[in-house]
Amino acid sequence: MNKLWINTFWNLDHKIYIYVIMDFRRILLFMFLAMGMALNGQYTKEFKRIFFDADYLMETGFYEEAFNRYKNLLTLDPGNNNILFHCGACCLNIPGNEKQAIHYLKEAAEGVTLSYREKSHKEPGAPVLTYFMLGQAYHLNYQFSEALMEYTEYLEMGTNQDQLQLEYARMQIEACERAASIEQTLPAFEFQGVLEHFEDDLPSCSNPVISGDGDILIFLVDYPSDKKIMMSTRSDSLWSRPRVINSEIGMVGETYPVSLSYDGKDLYLVHQYYSHSDIFVSHLQGKRWTEAEALGYNINGRTSESHASISRDGQSLYFTTDVRGGEGSFDIYVSHLTEKGDWGEAVNLGPTINTPYEEHTPFISNNDSILFFSSQGHATIGGVDVFHSSLQSDGTWSEPDHLGYPVNTTGDDLFFNPGWDEMESYYAVRREDDPTSSTINMAMKIEYEEEELLAIHIPDTEVPVQEEEEEAVAVETTQSEQEATPVIPVVVVTEATLIEPPNTDEIEMVLNQREPEAEPTFVAQASDPIETPAPEARPAFANELITSIPFLTNKYEMGPAAQLEAERIAEVMVYHPESTVELTGYTDITGDADFNMILSQYRAEKIAEYLEMRGIGRKRMKVDGKGVSDPLAINKFSDGSDATLGRYLNRTVKVRILGMLPIDSKLSGLYIPVNLKPGEDGTPSPEREYHYTIQLKAARMPILSSRFQDIKVT
Repeated sequence: MNKLWINTFWNLDHKIYIYVIMDFRRILLFMFLAMGMALNGQYTKEFKRIFFDADYLMETGFYEEAFNRYKNLLTLDPGNNNILFHCGACCLNIPGNEKQAIHYLKEAAEGVTLSYREKSHKEPGAPVLTYFMLGQAYHLNYQFSEALMEYTEYLEMGTNQDQLQLEYARMQIEACERAASIEQTLPAFEFQGVLEHFEDDLPSCSNPVISGDGDILIFLVDYPSDKKIMMSTRSDSLWSRPRVINSEIGMVGETYPVSLSYDGKDLYLVHQYYSHSDIFVSHLQGKRWTEAEALGYNINGRTSESHASISRDGQSLYFTTDVRGGEGSFDIYVSHLTEKGDWGEAVNLGPTINTPYEEHTPFISNNDSILFFSSQGHATIGGVDVFHSSLQSDGTWSEPDHLGYPVNTTGDDLFFNPGWDEMESYYAVRREDDPTSSTINMAMKIEYEEEELLAIHIPDTEVPVQEEEEEAVAVETTQSEQEATPVIPVVVVTEATLIEPPNTDEIEMVLNQREPEAEPTFVAQASDPIETPAPEARPAFANELITSIPFLTNKYEMGPAAQLEAERIAEVMVYHPESTVELTGYTDITGDADFNMILSQYRAEKIAEYLEMRGIGRKRMKVDGKGVSDPLAINKFSDGSDATLGRYLNRTVKVRILGMLPIDSKLSGLYIPVNLKPGEDGTPSPEREYHYTIQLKAARMPILSSRFQDIKVT
């Protein structure tokens, strides 16, 4: 009995041992699966939290903070096209990050899906809007051909998108085309720093407002910790050290100046709350500002009022608001002061000024007759541009005119303050060494001298002419031995006058002519057919291409025209990797000679840096600076008068590309009018100043000199 019990116990113990081992394995498997689920749950929860945190920051305008969070999400899920899209969208709104936007959006475009789920942290694809934003990124970087491709792709793919957004994409295609021709116009403004002596203490400045006498300047300074409103006064042409006035007006945080009355005693401000913004006013009493007060209900509502400009007489207030019932999302309104001293009912300025899109930062100037404002919906060259419109005698506004570059760029150009008489305009311009910050500049309109109409009398002469179609004219003859050859008819001119229209390089010839004298007529035999020479083959390539890149006075940063031409040069060199380039900087005679030498070298180096960024190796470049020596054009005429166009042509970098290159490239070229070409020693050449060129025909390709060998000049 005892033996049986022991045996049974052993078997029982063995079974228990087996069951324990099996259960232990199940427990390990369960623990492993549970840990995996816990880790996955923790990852999803953390991803979701960061995603919606970033989404909120992006919607409230904190793009840098949102960008940092989206980058964190990429470490958790690399290659997520939805996160790549959001990274690119943030970069588009961070100054200086436009090139990064291309990187993120180009990658996100590989995963565009038509079934995109907006605001879903589980969405791995990118929306169709990616194409539009990638087009914007290229547009901002002056890569217009790439921008056009992406805008077009968006229009083709985004048929179900918002119609207003699709129309805006079409407008951006037109803006690209306008921007591409910007190099054909001279710059309308030059910039000059206002507070250069204090710039080390002012990290980034914006929102300049000025009094009528030009002696009080108030602006916003964006410090790393917060924003401060500062004031400077001018005495004997010198600006005082700016002082902070936030404590006086009793407002901190997102508060910024928008307008200063003509007498300099009323300061209008905008304060940004979490959900909206309102307009306030503070008054100068003695040397201190009073605590700011909000304007009445006819100005401030439950909507966002983002800007205001007070008229010269103080009786009218032009302001922007997103109140419903307007032409677009932000419109410009005007309100007039009532007899009781309150602001009356606001009136929309109408569709001539306001568009279905956004209008911002209006400034009334020139004795309250000209309105300057920024618009997204008028004919821009990209983003938001500055326009001006005149108040007409019937109370309506004229069609807005584009202010031109360099005030307007392919980005968003806001808060151009024309001053009270347009003589001193103020504008915040990005620093050339740090595009994330800006400085207060005076924008000075460039006045180009209009050349007088020049007429030169030509005595009786014979001038060979040819029809534009360039068809050969056969001689008719009855003599079979007479060889038929093409000829150019000769016009007998009794007298002629050369006319040079102002501001052009073309000459118009006014001819008084009589019919050619009658000559014998011959008819050719049928056995002797007339042979027309085959057209000469035109070369498709050249050994060198020469162009130029313009710069503003005393500046070496690249403006819109410079970036556009530099991009075209880069495209030529990328497609022709055997090519090399010579970059030679020049300046006009403005300023010190030593400074100009350094400036010319900086200009050439700036182009070299851009080409290097585009993948052109330094070994393919030769960089030099000439300063004011060996100018491309004269800076003054022989009588000492200023050669405005000559100085403009000297503020440049001459580009000489060597290799087997296509003649039909899109480079602007370099042309120096004969009357502006300097003598051998670089000085004006009087005998050339009255030398003009007559354009007989425009051609797309170079015309070989052999085409003119049979022409006799009498």
